[in-house]
Order: sequence, then structure tokens, then C-alpha cells
Amino acid sequence: MLRSSVLFFLACLAVAVTARPASAQTALAAPVEPPLPSPTESLFGSARPLFAFDFAGEVPEAAPAAPQGRPSVVDWQAERRACAGCPRRSVGHAFLDTTIINGFYELANLARGQVTAHITPKTWWANMEQGWVWDLDDFGVNQIGHPYQGNNYFNAARANGLSFWESAGITAFGSGTWEYYGETNHASVNDLINTTLGGIALGEMFHRTAWLVRDTHATGKSRMWKEIGGLAIDPVTGAKRFLSDDSSRVSDKPPDMVPSALEAVGSLGVLSRGTNTNAFEGDNKGFLEMSMLYGDPRVGRSRTPYEAFSVLLRFGGGGGISEAKVRGRLVGQPIHDRFQFNVTQAYDFIKNDVYQFGAQSFNGNLAFRVGGLSNGLSLWMMGWGGLTALGAVDSIPLEGDEVCAPAEPAEGDGAGQGVSEGPRCYDYGPGSDFGARTVLAHKGRPIVDFLYETHHLYSLDGVRANHFLQQLRLDLLVPLKGPVGVGFSGEYFDRRTYFSSTDNPTQKFHYPQVRLFMTWRFS
Repeated sequence: MLRSSVLFFLACLAVAVTARPASAQTALAAPVEPPLPSPTESLFGSARPLFAFDFAGEVPEAAPAAPQGRPSVVDWQAERRACAGCPRRSVGHAFLDTTIINGFYELANLARGQVTAHITPKTWWANMEQGWVWDLDDFGVNQIGHPYQGNNYFNAARANGLSFWESAGITAFGSGTWEYYGETNHASVNDLINTTLGGIALGEMFHRTAWLVRDTHATGKSRMWKEIGGLAIDPVTGAKRFLSDDSSRVSDKPPDMVPSALEAVGSLGVLSRGTNTNAFEGDNKGFLEMSMLYGDPRVGRSRTPYEAFSVLLRFGGGGGISEAKVRGRLVGQPIHDRFQFNVTQAYDFIKNDVYQFGAQSFNGNLAFRVGGLSNGLSLWMMGWGGLTALGAVDSIPLEGDEVCAPAEPAEGDGAGQGVSEGPRCYDYGPGSDFGARTVLAHKGRPIVDFLYETHHLYSLDGVRANHFLQQLRLDLLVPLKGPVGVGFSGEYFDRRTYFSSTDNPTQKFHYPQVRLFMTWRFS
């Protein structure tokens, strides 16, 4: 799955390199009266699909011409755009492009020799007869590979002018059709949930982040390289823009793609993680961390999903991608002057050398802020609680069982590449989460950040148990000069597993961790 996603990105990059966008002069030319559409265009529209039928709307009445150098209102409305810089709206292309993406993943799996790619109508019927199962894929494949694939479905819809909620439906369509018709494996319920919900969270985050890179007023090589940068972040929208000539169209950015505020912090340092006996290991591990706050989820009334979100990515520290978190605001409502209530979607992925955890969840949070303290200090506090649609956590073997480890089949044995035979070393189930956070800032820059959070999972597939995972973290941040700063972080992770069978004792684990790092602030 991860390799197929890399191949998909390379294919989109090839599209960008080989596509020949219209010149900037064409985009700046004075509007002319469009020719009468042919019967085919009236039905399907003239926009090209990603790789093309369309549902065309009525051509709106003419509007006053825009200033020279910008598309007139009649131009972009006639093209079924929500704004001058928005993509053409096409529900048909969204479905078609999603199906093409599934076709690409299928071809990539065939090229890699995966036996699960040998699909036929017979395998389709078998999958529909079987119904839903829990699969045995590796943790990384299920918790980050499938959400990334879902992100491509989501942005196939966003690239065709669909709204957030419409794109969420397209994501479910792409995931469901892949599960039934894209592989010989039986349809997996955990893949459907992870691909759909994780794809929505990653998809909107990548879609909005890519718009930060693009400069729709620029022309020439500068414009092209920024468009390629956007393609690297959101391959589907990037490729679509090159194919439709939007990559050279001069206009304002879509208004809802311009954040009200933007902050980013890069951290580089080392961490040391303890064992279950609290003894720190001698080998320190380097890590690189990037965090971004898009918009300001701490304030404001909002009904636009993800107009404010936070994202954290950590590389190294015990894994390639050791941590990824996305928190996207779906609804925001101020209460009086100092309180803020938000409904948030959350995506979690943690994988290191001592534990792994992933979840798709929704929660409500209530925040309180106190500004105007002495010496430029301000205080922000938040508490939250919610439901986990599906979570994954390491399996704890029952008393007397061997530690879980996937077997390596001998050459010529097994079901073939692409078929996971297990055992799967983690459990799946729904649950809940709650927590609290307090941030003390000086002139807008955090100097103390305290976090407590708990995740509860009830295992439906795996070892039947209730898992409770708690984390305490305290960050101390010291600004040095300009954007540069240093930081120290102490963390304590505690896990308790209560088995359904009373014959098995409760399992308890805890891991301390410390980090020392340099920071660079972008704002």
C-alpha cells in the first residue's frame, strides 16, 4: 500500500512535467463570447477529468466584466466555478477520477506482483457474498497507508469543486469500491473506516496546505515550481490543475483556502525513552518534528470544516514516521467572551520501538483563555472528550502465550505477496478519549505547555480486553533570538489492559521519555 502510494505520487508528478499549461497571456486575455456548446458538452461539460463526463449546470446570466487581468464573473460562473480561483465543479468527474485512482492502485499492485491484484468478476462476487472481515495487514499499512489512499479519493472530489461533505461521501465510495472490487482479499471493515475517516482528515489537511504553497498571481517558472510544490503535497489536485490549465490561470486564491492566521514550528533534537522499569536506555535517538497551526481553532464562530486545524509530524525517534496527529475543527462556537466550544475530528498515528497506537475519533472541547496578564503573559486552557470510531493498539499476549510476532514464510510457502497471513500483532475496537491542555504564552509564544490525555479501546477483534492508555507531557520552551528557541520535554506513557477473562491478570506498562531540541518558528 505504501509503495503503491509512492508510485501514485510519481505518476502525478509525471503528469505535471509533461502537461503543457496555457500561457499566462491566455489567462489574461480579455473575455470573449463563448461559442454555443455542442450537445455532448451540454450534457458532460468541457472540463477534462483527471486522467470525462460531467454534470453541467445552467450557464448563469451575464455579470459585469472584471478588471483587466482577472477572469470576469461571467467567465468563472459559466465554467461552473464557485469563485474565480476555484476548480470547475463536476460530480461526474469526481466519481470517474476516484475510479481511475483505484485503477492505478490496481495496476501498481499488479506491477509489484501482488496476487491480490488478480481480480475477476468471480472474486468480486465472492467478496460481496462473504461480507465484511477484519484483515491482517501490518500496522503501518492499515493506519497510515489506507488513510493516505483515502486522502487521494477525497482530493479527487476537492479537485473537481466539491465541498468538504460531498468529498467525504466520495471518499467512502472510493474505499468501498476498492474493498469489494480492487483486491481478491475479502472486504475489510477496518480498512473501510480507516480509509474513509483517515482519508478525510489527511485529505483536507493536505488540500489546504498545498494552497499555502501556490501563488495564483505569479507567472512563468516561479509559478510552475510553486505549482509543483503544491502537487508534492496534494498530488491529485496538483495533477488536475496541470491537466485543466488552472496551473497557469491568473486569479485570486479561493477565499476559503486563505487562513485567518498561520504558525509553524520546526524542531530538531534527540530523545531518550525509558523501559517498563523506568530505566532510560543508553542510545539516544534523533528526531525531526514539524507542527502547524492553520487558522485559529481557539476563537471564532465557524461552520466551515477545517478552516482551522493543527497538524504534527515526527520523523525518527524510533520509527520512520513515528508520530502523526491531525485535529480539524468541524464546528466552532464562542460562548460569551472567553469560552470557545469546538467539535473536532482527530487522526492519530504513533509507532515507535516500544508501542504503537492509531485512531479515528471525534470529540467536543471547551476552551477558556485569559489574556492581559502581567508582563505580556496569557493563559489558555482546554478540556475535551469524545468517541473513537476505531482504534488500534498493540496486542498484549494472554498469560502463557508467546509474544506476538508475524511469521516469515519459507520460500514457496504462503499465499503470495500482498496476502497477509498474520498473526496481526494489534487489536481493533471502538472506544473513547478525554484530556486537558494548558498553555502559558509570552507575547503570543508558548513557554509552558502541559498535556494530559487518555484513550480507551474495547477490543472487538484480537485479544478481548479493555485498553487504557494515558499520557502526561510537559514542554518548557525558551525563545532565544528571533525565530530560534530551545525546548525540553518530559513525557510519561502509562498503559493498562484489563482482560475479559478474569483468569488473566491486568497488564501494566509505563514508559518515560525526555526530549531536548532546538526550535525554529515560522509565522
